[in-house]
This record gives sequence, C-alpha cells and structure tokens, in this order.
Amino acid sequence: MRLKTWNCVLVLVVLAAFMASGTFCFAAEKQPIKFVMLTDLTGPAHAQVGPEGWATEDFFKWLDKNGGIAGHPVEVEVIDTKYNLPLIRSAYARVKRMKHVAVSFDAISGGIEALRVEFAKDKIPVMMLTGHAPALYPVSWVMGTMPPYDDVLATTADWIVKNWKENRKPRLALFLGNYASGRSPQLAKWYCEKKGVEVVADELCPLLPTDTSDLLIRIQDAKPDFIFDTLMPDQVKVVLRDKYKLGIKTPQLNFVFNSYLITKTVPPEAYEGYMGYQSCSHWWEKDIPGVQLAYKLYKNRGEVPPGSYILAVGGAMAWAKAVENALKTVGYENLDGQAIYNGYMQIQNYTAEGIFKELSYSKQDVRGCKWLKITKLNKDGNLSNVTDWMEAPWNLKLKTEAGVK
Repeated sequence: MRLKTWNCVLVLVVLAAFMASGTFCFAAEKQPIKFVMLTDLTGPAHAQVGPEGWATEDFFKWLDKNGGIAGHPVEVEVIDTKYNLPLIRSAYARVKRMKHVAVSFDAISGGIEALRVEFAKDKIPVMMLTGHAPALYPVSWVMGTMPPYDDVLATTADWIVKNWKENRKPRLALFLGNYASGRSPQLAKWYCEKKGVEVVADELCPLLPTDTSDLLIRIQDAKPDFIFDTLMPDQVKVVLRDKYKLGIKTPQLNFVFNSYLITKTVPPEAYEGYMGYQSCSHWWEKDIPGVQLAYKLYKNRGEVPPGSYILAVGGAMAWAKAVENALKTVGYENLDGQAIYNGYMQIQNYTAEGIFKELSYSKQDVRGCKWLKITKLNKDGNLSNVTDWMEAPWNLKLKTEAGVK
C-alpha cells in the first residue's frame, strides 16, 4: 500500500510540473495575437479607405474562425481616425504600448508620414495600404502594398512615351486630389520632363467638390493630350459628370481605379473610356482565388467588393504572413515589433492567392508591390486591359540619385 501511495504521489507531482510548465498542449490555451488598423471609416476619405477597414475586420474574423495563426486566436480592432491627425496620434500612442500586436495604417497619409520617425524609434513595423511615397522613402518601418502614387505618374510618363507617335512632346495635365498622397505625384514632375513629357497643368481638386467645371476648363485650356488624376470616388463622380457636360474628351487615367463604384455613381456616357491603374486583381477577375475569398468575405456587406476592399484583403494576408513568419522564428513570448519586421523581410514573391502579381520586401525596398497595369471602362460597365503588367520606376530613389531637389 505504501508503495502504491508513493507512486500516486509521484505521478501527481510530475503532472503538476508538466501543467505548470505548459508542456501539455491541453493544459493552457494558446494566447491571442491582435491586429490593429487605424483608418478613416468616416470623414472625407471614407469612400476610398473605409472598405479597407471592413476588409481588415472581415479577413481576421474569418482567419480566427479558421484556426488563427499557428493555432493562436486572432483578434482585430479597427479604429476610426476620421481623417484627423490628433486622433491618429492618440490612437497610435495607445496601440504602441500593447504586446503581441501588429499595426496597420490607412488613415490620412500625411499622418503616416508625420509618424514614420516614431515608428522607427518604437521599432513598430506599420503596413500601409496608401501609396504615399514620403512614408516609404528613405526606407524605414512603413511597409507598402502598392506602388507610391508618384511612381504611378512615372509609369504614366513611360507608357505615354512608349506609345507616342507625333513629332512633338506629349502634353500631360495633372488633376490631383487635394490631400497629402493625392498631391504626391508632384514629386515626379521632374521624371516626366526627363522623359520628354510636358506637364502643362497642375490643378488641385477639393476632397468633397460640388462642381469642378472651372478646374476642368483651365485644364482644357492648357491643351493636354492626357489627364492623370488622383481623384477618390467622391471626387470622380463629380469630375466625370462635369467633364461630360463640358464636352471634354481628353483621355484620363485614375491612380487606383475603384471602377465598380464609378459604374454605380456615374452614367455610362460619362465614364466610357475612363482609364485607371490596377496594382492588384479586381472585382471582375472572379477566377482568381484571392478575389473569390474577397467576394466570400464581402457577402454580408454587399454584392461586389470594391477594388480597395480586395487590395486590403491581400494586404491583410501579407500582414498575417509576416506575423506567422515571426512566430516560427521567435515564438509567441518574443513576438514584438522587431520580430514582425523581420517577418516582413521574409516575404518574397508573395501573391496573396493571386491578388498581387508579387509582393516582396527587403531592407533596401519596402514598397512591397511595384507592378501596375492600365484598364479601361467600357460603356456597358465591363473593363478591358489597355496594358499588361508594367514595373513602376522608383521615383524618389531615382530623384535622389539624380541630385534633383
């Protein structure tokens, strides 16, 4: 009896030791990882960036239901920054103190630029779904998911020159949204001039315009061959109607092209022929697995996910991948900003189930995606490709190397 008693005691002691150390997988559940996104769900930029907040919320809730990351539950918080810099600063001050947290920004692009020094100081990598070049160069702790908008303008100059047939310089007008990243293509004016494209107008469109006729007339008086714009949906629907009313037929290209929203808010005769850039797969490419996932996630919100929603689903997949890489390397207890940064650096030629052509990060280049193609809206609401994928020049790096101020 005494021997049996001692054996029982020994077993209990061993069991207690295992349970205390967490060796038994059923003794303690894995702890959660939290993903926090700061974005403008409301405010003047909501039509463009609001869907990116929805996509982040929808994806991580779906991911949690499907096993989380390496068995860890996933939590998500989307903070509405309302296009307000003080709100961005206060939200970041709270978020940066959290443990086991990954951060994404798609709030006012000027806010990301203003905080980029703090991100580096705090060693917190921040994913950005906005193409705001000053937040990405010089290279720091902000990770991009699309070519910066000045790179998009540089790509436009390359495309125009490649297809130009006349014996004179092509003439280009800039019609830019009056917000930080919307104005950023001005940084690539030098590139246009270097390529032989003459920038003949540079007009700024208010965030919430009611009439843009005067701006369009000044652009038309400059006699451009093409118009490049950084107009968000609430701007586009006014501009295209005014352009049609004025009888202006100059070919126009949009920087990100939320084409489905355009077809729902603008009459066909006004949007026919309007072109725009894709940096990822879009709503009509339903055979792509990543787009299929976006449709699945969006079904409780509407019929067709906007282009920015699909982009954000791809961004969330890459974001989760960076954290997964970090977990494999350092484990949960050591999951911090440095580990997640290193996790980003392991992402190479990642497609997010076909949403991106490829997404890659390095300590020399954190733009993530550098591929673009042009598509065009037809009168029936369908789209057609104008170009295949084109590699975007890295404008700010080239500008620095050329010694241009």
